[in-house]
Amino acid sequence: MNVSHQAKWLILVTLMLNAAAMLSPVINGGDSVTYAALARHIALNNDWVNLVLDGRDWLDKPHLPFWINALFFKVGGVSAFTYILPGFLFHLIGGYFTYRIARLFYNRDTAWLAVLVYVSVFEMMDSSIEVKAETYLTGFIMAACYYWLRFDTVAKLKYLLLGALFSAMAVMTKGVFTLIAIAGGMVCMWLYRGQWRKLWSGKWLLALALTLLFTAPELIALYLQFDAHPEKVVFGQTQVSGIRFFLWDSQFGRFFNTGPIQNHNGNPLYFVNAFLWTFLPWVAVFVAALYSGIRHFVSHSAAERANFVFLCGSFFIPFLIFSATAFQFEYYTVIIFPFAAILCAHYLADYLARTAGRNKLPVAQWVITLLLLALAAGLSVYVGKAVLIVPVLAVSGGLLVYALVKRKQMREYAVLVYPVIGINMLYAFLVAMTALTFTSYSVAHNVNARLADRSGVPIYVYRMPMVARELSLYSRAAIHDADDAAQLPAPGNRYFLVARAEQYAQLKAQLGQVEEITEGHWAVHKTGTFPRLLRLAKGREPLETISIVQAGALP
Repeated sequence: MNVSHQAKWLILVTLMLNAAAMLSPVINGGDSVTYAALARHIALNNDWVNLVLDGRDWLDKPHLPFWINALFFKVGGVSAFTYILPGFLFHLIGGYFTYRIARLFYNRDTAWLAVLVYVSVFEMMDSSIEVKAETYLTGFIMAACYYWLRFDTVAKLKYLLLGALFSAMAVMTKGVFTLIAIAGGMVCMWLYRGQWRKLWSGKWLLALALTLLFTAPELIALYLQFDAHPEKVVFGQTQVSGIRFFLWDSQFGRFFNTGPIQNHNGNPLYFVNAFLWTFLPWVAVFVAALYSGIRHFVSHSAAERANFVFLCGSFFIPFLIFSATAFQFEYYTVIIFPFAAILCAHYLADYLARTAGRNKLPVAQWVITLLLLALAAGLSVYVGKAVLIVPVLAVSGGLLVYALVKRKQMREYAVLVYPVIGINMLYAFLVAMTALTFTSYSVAHNVNARLADRSGVPIYVYRMPMVARELSLYSRAAIHDADDAAQLPAPGNRYFLVARAEQYAQLKAQLGQVEEITEGHWAVHKTGTFPRLLRLAKGREPLETISIVQAGALP
């Protein structure tokens, strides 16, 4: 079997399906809306120093992801597509350097299989569209690891500069803790090889110094926005140091739960449980790869053992750190999934090359595939919309018939083809369901659709700050968030008002002349738990009645 050829086709199909999700006109997550609003301020005001949200200074994440999004907004305009596009491109960059590291360690078939696992992991697909900071971070970490591996072998200036640059970009995306994710595997490999002196060698101290030097843009921006203006109020306090927050509070402060942002609900086993579904459909392969690697560790060559130590160190050190913190979100582990993908790929390449002892893994992969298809079918029936039920059941049924007819010819492909089809089916259903749900029930999307031909008139959103924030990303009109009736324009001024029906009824007497444009039943708070999304898709989640009116002098 031509493994590389088969993997390339599956990669192409998966990426095309993944990319299709960028066509949704709605930005799904609340955090994504916030991040897009921060980038929009930079792009529209050419303010590359200050992070400003709703007119107030914002201190939480470093600048680099917002700078990247702002550049795309400058070039392509502010929209859901131009917000999602750079995240998806960095998802591809992460895949490219996953290939490069796998190719550095193993053969070409293994490298292509690593990319296949990478692009078809559920959480990787989802994160590439939701555009969390981890999406950018994965690309930076994998690039930095690749160039540091090359620099460790050959001390070329090119590897030094690129390794330091990508490491610095990772720091400017999520903070100094990212250096642990970048260096963890390398340090484990040095210790295994007895090369512990490298920890303080001049070569690597220079690499660290250059990395810190390349983070200067972030430190300068933080100083200019916060440290140079100690009178600014952040977290309800004055004299807040942006540099201290970046270097300590946002990372170590959260780890030790001593910073201004705290959480006390962590669970040491959270990421173990989350891994069982976020790494679908390759969980069984990962367990088998880890078991095989440990079992045959002694019999492998020195180079293979070092590679295994590097990959395990790169995966498990951040995993344990994440588990030890109280701040726990499943997408945190996205940055270590590429290393798990390479471990899986090495095992799969060896598995497919064997002629005996290949009867257990296909069973596990078939079970996972059937569960994925059953989940997609079950959810589509639960939601109860024909536009979702028909294609899911048709594709699932067709796959089962095809598998029965071609079971002999497809036997050796089973561990690859069917799990990828299963996860793609589930992903396609979830993307379609989410897009249909939010285009139907998102206040911001529906308000923009109804007022798109009247973009010259300002829009005031009454006591719905997240709606105002999101609407500003879709509409060309000036969007204003009003918390109080006194913040609305004086009677006679022309503007649109978006308010809950009961609040509009209270305001109506003081608005003067009005034209009631439309009324809709929509979800003000569209994000939340997955069960809530399912209820919303089914139409059972309580919706609020929203009024859109035009106030002031009528045309």
